[in-house]
Amino acid sequence: MAHEIEIFANGSAGFAAAGKPGWHGLGYTAPGPMTADELLANAQLAGWNVRKVPVGQVTDPVTGQPVTTDEDFLVVRTNPVTGSPERLGRVGKEYEVLQNEEVTAFLQTLVDESGAVFDTGGSLNNGRRIFVTMRLPEPLMVGGFDQIDLYLAAFSRHDGWGSFVTVATPVRVVCANTERAALANHASKFTVRHTGRMAGRIAEARDALKLTWRHGQAFAAEAEKLLATPMDFSEFRQFTNVLYPIPPGAKDLARKNRELTLRQLEHLFAHAPTQEPIRNTRWAAYNAVTERLDHRSPVFGSRDVAAVRAERALLDDHDHAKIKTRAFRLLATA
Repeated sequence: MAHEIEIFANGSAGFAAAGKPGWHGLGYTAPGPMTADELLANAQLAGWNVRKVPVGQVTDPVTGQPVTTDEDFLVVRTNPVTGSPERLGRVGKEYEVLQNEEVTAFLQTLVDESGAVFDTGGSLNNGRRIFVTMRLPEPLMVGGFDQIDLYLAAFSRHDGWGSFVTVATPVRVVCANTERAALANHASKFTVRHTGRMAGRIAEARDALKLTWRHGQAFAAEAEKLLATPMDFSEFRQFTNVLYPIPPGAKDLARKNRELTLRQLEHLFAHAPTQEPIRNTRWAAYNAVTERLDHRSPVFGSRDVAAVRAERALLDDHDHAKIKTRAFRLLATA
């Protein structure tokens, strides 16, 4: 899958991550959490000096006469590697540029002294879009041991085609595809158009994004119920048969593939070491489904296996994501 990370003239990438690199293997991986300045420097997001440059006078192609306009501007940045000016987009006079440094400052102020740390940042589409994420200090804990991290992610555009968006999401943003997944899977969202300033809107943003904790608590509560509900092997088989029904008019190959899927799920549920702490519960049933989809399902063709599996795991409109959602609902409502 295309990562859309910006690759500069010297071969370096506009991306940085703390602790764990992105699936694409590009950019800089810091040994631990980064400060705002470190993230901006390591991801090559610092010092762009994004600005509006008046288009000024253009030539009318019909009459050949000059036309002067004060309504149109180019958005220009200073390339962090070459130092040359680069066009990023075309905007109107009401458009307000937002520096990358303002994005990190906004996030830093937003979390205040909560303990959130900068985790990833990067440049997409040759600088037209950028993202910055912070890892929130309190992960969701299911059963006291199964950890789900939450992130605060900010997305900004320099091409005039979108707003500044902040979301709270369980998706760690490392590329364009995870950006889309984060926007699709956000628990809460705050948006500011580029025709107005962010100053003075911290309280408004906090009020919008505090829904995250309600979402997180609700998810954790449902997961705890699944963990506390026993499920034996016979019940698990009934669940998987409903989750993977036999399609009407299924051919022999489809029936064989379904049977193979069911046997793989049964093995994970009954024998996988990853299930040991949660064995014979509905939470184990859900984790058997996600483990097979994310790590065991076959990859056909010549595409990179790791990239394909990352795509399956992170894209909200992928069939695998729909199966996971259906599995969780079946287990939570049965």
